[in-house]
Amino acid sequence: MSLSAPLPPVHVVAGPVLTMDPARPRAEAFAVADGTVVAVGGREQALAACPPGTPVVEPAARAIVPGLIDAHLHLQWTGLKLLRLLGDRPFAVDEALEALDGDAFGDPWPGPPPTLEQRLAGLRLAQPLLHRLGLTGVVDPAATAAELAAYQECHRRGELTIRVTAMPHPDLSDGAAAAIERLSGLGVRTGFGDERLRLGGIKVYFDGVGMAGTALRREPWPGDPDGSRGWQRIDDEELALIAGFCARERWSLGVHVVGGGGIDAVLDAFAAADRRWPIGDLRFSLIHAYLEPSPQNMRLARELGVVVAAQPSIQWVNGPGLVTRLGPAAAASNPLRAWHDAGVAVAGGSDGPDFPLDPRLGLWQARTRRVRDAPEPLGPEQALTAAEALRMYTSGAAHACFGERRQGTIRPGAAADWTALSVDPLRAPAADLRQATATATVVAGMLVATGRAPAPAAPTTTDHRDRAIR
Repeated sequence: MSLSAPLPPVHVVAGPVLTMDPARPRAEAFAVADGTVVAVGGREQALAACPPGTPVVEPAARAIVPGLIDAHLHLQWTGLKLLRLLGDRPFAVDEALEALDGDAFGDPWPGPPPTLEQRLAGLRLAQPLLHRLGLTGVVDPAATAAELAAYQECHRRGELTIRVTAMPHPDLSDGAAAAIERLSGLGVRTGFGDERLRLGGIKVYFDGVGMAGTALRREPWPGDPDGSRGWQRIDDEELALIAGFCARERWSLGVHVVGGGGIDAVLDAFAAADRRWPIGDLRFSLIHAYLEPSPQNMRLARELGVVVAAQPSIQWVNGPGLVTRLGPAAAASNPLRAWHDAGVAVAGGSDGPDFPLDPRLGLWQARTRRVRDAPEPLGPEQALTAAEALRMYTSGAAHACFGERRQGTIRPGAAADWTALSVDPLRAPAADLRQATATATVVAGMLVATGRAPAPAAPTTTDHRDRAIR
């Protein structure tokens, strides 16, 4: 049958399937019943799991992959920016991406705070954009009370088509103890919600950013007249209180930290909490952690079960500026290969809309280490293979948001979240990823997007760490 909405409750999807399931990496088809995958294998095997006459959907695709997940995307900021820049109207995907890129780091909504209805209007614009790029889930990494309310209302109205893991961002203006008291009164913790909208970990900020010279380094920033090592937004004692509370009360915790000095301090706080209340199953996370993490950091992160939320798009944008600031040392920024080889769980994201939110760019940059306006890769030895890059945006991101049972793979029991792509991301040259189109995106067996995504130009490049893919 042709791919059209709505898909029948029971159907078979046939085509070249990349399951991201180590037990069966590739398949010819999978069967879906009421939004859940019930069988994976050959076409006949999938049909045998269904009643006679079950329709077979065959999307136009070189590969069908698990729905892509962005593990660090400010969804409501994206929606409000689109509403401000383009208005409440239909738009082409390339028009939206260009508008967002031209307003990078702009205030999502200058002036009075947005109303609930404005937030909902923004979500109605942002979700279709992300679906047309192949995304079926996001982690919103700093959700305020107003944003949480908007997500709940969007879900109540039946308008939340993308899966959202929202990380509450507590107000620390009156100290960690007061914030902890407010959180204690909620009576909920990480995981509260359902498969469409759930609470993730608490989000706090520890240091600044690389390009501004405010990330907390171990040594002073080169050329800083005051010998500054960067900013520390929260002191060690306050962070220890928050980490201990999260460990004790079984909240996950994600900390924005960029520089090596900050990474040292944050992991020390995680380890101290772990000694009293083990955190291995809570998946505490280092958010960004792209500047000078040490081998010791990586070993400790692995031992503690810490997840690194990494954004290839940040290196794409910031790479040339980091070279100016740090010289050759900048080549080691965002060391995805080192994190991977150390056995640390890595989740892929974008930090959109401040950075490009197109997952095709993220997959491509992770494999090529290309940076904007530079003729050569930056630190090609830190590139990932095709399979490793795709894993960051599927099963790796699902692990980060506690969704691996139902997201990130195509296997029996998983939700029927999948994306049909015009290229095979494991076999195609890296440059082809930028030309890829998401021909269909499905969430829980519901078709949420079809058609062609734009194909932005990218320079021809070689793939620096590709290995044979079975």
